[in-house]
Amino acid sequence: MKRTLFLSTLAWIFSLAAAFLVGKSTHPAPKDEDSVIQLPRTGPQTLPLKRSASSQRRAPGETSSALLASGGQGARILARQPPRQAVVELAQLVDPVERAKGFLSLVDILQADEFEGVVADFRALGMTGQRMSEYGILLHAWGKVDPVGALDYAMTHTGTSFAKETILASWAAESPEAALEFARNNHEGDEANPLLVGVIRGVAPGDLSQATDLLQELPYSDERGKALRSMLPFVLEAGVDDAISWTGRLADPRLRSGAITFLLSEISKSAPGQAARIMAGLEDRGAAERVADDIGGSLARSNLDEAIAWSEALEPDIRSEAVEGVISLYASRDARAASQWLESLSGDTNLDAAIRRFAWHTQAREPELAANWIHRMTDERRRNEMYSSMLNRWLRNDAAAAEKWIENTPDLPAGVTALPGRLNDSDNDR
Repeated sequence: MKRTLFLSTLAWIFSLAAAFLVGKSTHPAPKDEDSVIQLPRTGPQTLPLKRSASSQRRAPGETSSALLASGGQGARILARQPPRQAVVELAQLVDPVERAKGFLSLVDILQADEFEGVVADFRALGMTGQRMSEYGILLHAWGKVDPVGALDYAMTHTGTSFAKETILASWAAESPEAALEFARNNHEGDEANPLLVGVIRGVAPGDLSQATDLLQELPYSDERGKALRSMLPFVLEAGVDDAISWTGRLADPRLRSGAITFLLSEISKSAPGQAARIMAGLEDRGAAERVADDIGGSLARSNLDEAIAWSEALEPDIRSEAVEGVISLYASRDARAASQWLESLSGDTNLDAAIRRFAWHTQAREPELAANWIHRMTDERRRNEMYSSMLNRWLRNDAAAAEKWIENTPDLPAGVTALPGRLNDSDNDR
């Protein structure tokens, strides 16, 4: 059980690191990545700290005989270097397996009061994509031996939620009440408490019921969405039927609808047919609309003909979302057949989103076909954006063909007809 929980925690660290990078790309961090975040404290923290079980301080460069016997680059670095120098060298290892093994060995020998210096030196190297998982390992281990100290560092020196959530999840996995007390004492106001996200992540693997109660404390917010997504793997452990039943126990209709959407999206990845059947029986049509895209895409990858027939049989509002999911694969395989299919649906189905996907997947091989569909989008702003993006690429790849299409196509917006001239001016200015 402990090994399963440990592996689940590591998997969460890797997924959280990926989420952090995606979020950072769409929501740029402050100019100073180490900008201070000070959450208000209602009183001094007197919670007991867990310390390293080792009673003797390790000398610089000293490591266990078991580690030395394991061999590998990480073991050699730890054998000859003190921790703060070792973390720098470990971070520079090219082999990701050796790097991960080295970091796991490093946190195993660190004393509680050594973590801050090691984490600071590691952060000073720069938080690149490949380093986020190792950063998570350091924080997770620090959260086990000195969670209050680790959180004090995270609140003072980090500018995102990654560190705080990782530390709180580690702490909550072993001492949920202490972690929860800290989270409550360090938040004020009626806004969603971001510290509860980390607590929920840590509690969910061992006590889904408590994690659910904490989830329902959060108001509608990004934090609640993050916490909900982190719980899904554990909700699904008991099976799909139990997972759907779990959503029925959520009191807030908006939370319940979001949970159903996330669950069906997840289920569709491995069992799209089952997800489609569950979606068909949903009373929550909003959830059905939101998940139809994901189910359609997964069904298409499994059986394109089945996905086409399924989406055609849906109600028009849900069908438009399902077609958006199916069209990407269909257009990639056979652009002409996909175009004919869209034509057959154009009566009572809003195809704007599907047309965007169709154009993206056909513009390189069939630019004229893609361009001919764009004018049928009903949203003027989106239509003009697609024209600009798609025609700029076509003009660079085959200017003669693109300019001929523009000249021969009536009623194009002025901004579109001016694209060849603007592109030539831009090239001349270089």
